[in-house]
Order: sequence, then structure tokens, then C-alpha cells
Amino acid sequence: MPEPDNAIYRLASGLGHVAAMRFPVRTNATTKAWFGVMAKLQSGQLQRDMLAMTLPKLDPSAVKRLESSTFYNAMLHTTCVATMIYGGHAENALPQRVNATIQCRMLPDDTQESVRATLVKALADPEIKVSVITPATPGPESVPTPTIMRKVESVVGSMWPNVPVVPDMDAGASDSKYTRGAGIATFGITGLFTDIDDNRAHGRDERIPIDGFYQDLEFTYRLMKAVSTAP
Repeated sequence: MPEPDNAIYRLASGLGHVAAMRFPVRTNATTKAWFGVMAKLQSGQLQRDMLAMTLPKLDPSAVKRLESSTFYNAMLHTTCVATMIYGGHAENALPQRVNATIQCRMLPDDTQESVRATLVKALADPEIKVSVITPATPGPESVPTPTIMRKVESVVGSMWPNVPVVPDMDAGASDSKYTRGAGIATFGITGLFTDIDDNRAHGRDERIPIDGFYQDLEFTYRLMKAVSTAP
């Protein structure tokens, strides 16, 4: 005897709202630097759109075009996406409950409270409860300073001449969130090159090239020597 109030339907409707939701677009020193350097490697409309992201006032048309790329979109704002869903208890019974897991990748200056509030508003259903599984520990952005950039560029030039150094705000998380939270400027710097057509990060048979591993090891050794000396 089906009834209108079905837990699976209610959550599915709410998740549809989350799928259509977009957090506000914001740039910071790192993303502006990234778009500025990458614009030099592009041409045409993409180059103009990237340069527009380095300006104080953002161009809505440029933002819209860049958002169409999943890669650029992840750099422009906090993102939340449903990654798991489970519910019900039998094929021949009405569902008593259903749960979904939503993972959020937050900009450095965003907060757990504001992200949760945005999700609650998007779900638009008081019967759908939003709880935090893993508390967020946001930390301030570490701005790439000229001093650290010069040291990195020097080491990169010693191994790979003419390869540009591009500041990047990773769309993930690392232990730097703890040191940044403590007020220590922290940067994740890698010299690992991988096959652009063989990206297996967090997937089946995750791997890196053997020669890439040893190159990154040498790069890290040289970089640690460089940053441990006086400017």
C-alpha cells in the first residue's frame, strides 16, 4: 500500500536541488596567480577568460564559460557532490529511511557552518536532516610569496629548463590544513610528471611512473636544500 510520503522520493528530490546548486564564485591570490600564468599558455577566448579571472571584478560571462569545465569549475568555488546513497531494508517493503553522503571541497576561507546552511537551504525539506560526518578544519590560504616562488623556480630550472612554475589551489586536502590553521604558511610542491592520459588517482591500479618517482625524489632533495638556506 504505497503512500505519498516516501523517504527515497523525498531524498531524491532534495538531491536534485543540490545537483543544481552552485556556491558563490570567489578567487584568491593563488587562483589569480594560476589563471594569470596559464593564460600565457592559451589563446583566443580561453586566454581572455583566464585573464578576466585575475581582475578585481569578475566577468560573469567568463565565469560561466570556465564553469563548463569540471577542472576550472572546481577551482572557482566550494563544491558539494553526492557520492553515496543507501536506504530501504527489503525489496517488498516501503523504505523507513534513506541516507546520502555528500562530500564538499571547501575554499580556504569557507566555513563548515556556512556550507551546511547552504545545503539545508538547497534541500528545501525540513524532514531531510543534515549532519556532519567528518568535521571540517579549514585554514587560511597560504599566499605564494616571491621568495618561495624564486626558490622553486630555481630548482625547477636546474632540472627542467623552460618548464613554468604554476601556483595551484588543489581541489583536495592534505595535512597542510593543520599547519595553516596554526598560522604556518604551507605549500605542497611536487616535481612528479605523469601521463596525462593515464590518470588513475584514487582509482583502480593507482600508480605513478618509475622514472617519475626518482625524478620527484631528486627534485624534493634539491628543493629542501634550497628552502633551508637563507634567502
